[in-house]
Amino acid sequence: MMNKSKIDWCDFSWNPVTGCLHGCPYCYAAKQTKRFSGDVRLNKASKQLRKDENGLYVLDKPFRNQSGKVIPDPVGFEPIMHSYRLEMPAQKKKPANIFVCSMADLFGAWVPDSWIEEVFRACDAAPWHTYMFLTKNPRRYMDLAEKGIIRTGENFWYGSTATTPETEFFWHDQLNTFVSIEPIKAPFPDVNEAENGIQKAKWIIIGAETGNQKGKTVPERGWIESIAQACKKAEIPLFMKDNLASVWGKDLVREYPANMPHEEDKPIPHCLECEYHEEAERHYNERHGKTIMNHFCVNGDEERKAIPGRYVRTSPPWCPFRGKEV
Repeated sequence: MMNKSKIDWCDFSWNPVTGCLHGCPYCYAAKQTKRFSGDVRLNKASKQLRKDENGLYVLDKPFRNQSGKVIPDPVGFEPIMHSYRLEMPAQKKKPANIFVCSMADLFGAWVPDSWIEEVFRACDAAPWHTYMFLTKNPRRYMDLAEKGIIRTGENFWYGSTATTPETEFFWHDQLNTFVSIEPIKAPFPDVNEAENGIQKAKWIIIGAETGNQKGKTVPERGWIESIAQACKKAEIPLFMKDNLASVWGKDLVREYPANMPHEEDKPIPHCLECEYHEEAERHYNERHGKTIMNHFCVNGDEERKAIPGRYVRTSPPWCPFRGKEV
């Protein structure tokens, strides 16, 4: 299943694609990958790995070393598609905010459109979740939009990483977009200007540089205040990450967009409470002393659908009300 995320602005992280070629010196994912790669040179010789038509690695099942231990990152931080992970969102029944590819840049120039389409199709199969994407190559979003590949659903959020005021980011009138200013490497002096593009984002996340690397930038409180004031003036929700507490204090601003309910606001409707629920007697169970019922959904123009017993109190995956109030 997906991992419960330690990233404080999402519920789960899901990595159908891992690896990145940006080479950022402060990248936490690259450092973490080294711990879970094993002997990369030996792994690459395994028949468990295959290459697709683009010459990129694909893994159809979890990779196991010679002793049978699962190795999450068998090719280190090189790009790889873990196709066996594509079904994971559909297996998670409770609606959640899912950060897609926290250990990769899914929209890096080296990632083929076909991989991105596979990930989007997996998202389409579980529409009750909210999907958050983040890239340092925001021009790819526009390219995908022009090709008609990008998804326009309300539950898709497209983020750009901006570390300095000069960094490019993506915004679109008809899509949910956000900016992650992490790590803050410099002040954003023009963030209050009306023509500043960052004002077009629907959500802003800010955070400090992590790790103990030499030359790490520690943001000044004034940098954070400037962004916070701009967000308040423009009525843009602001989310401060935990790693700003040492500079800002414990009263971190934790705001979400109105159309992005977070975990506690996402109930799964119960079929027993739904107006479209219908039940019919199946038989009387003498051993347990109760009548066994069959359950059905008669929603709209759809044919009458049988609801498996295990879903009666959680709603089946195809329920149109998942993530909504019934």
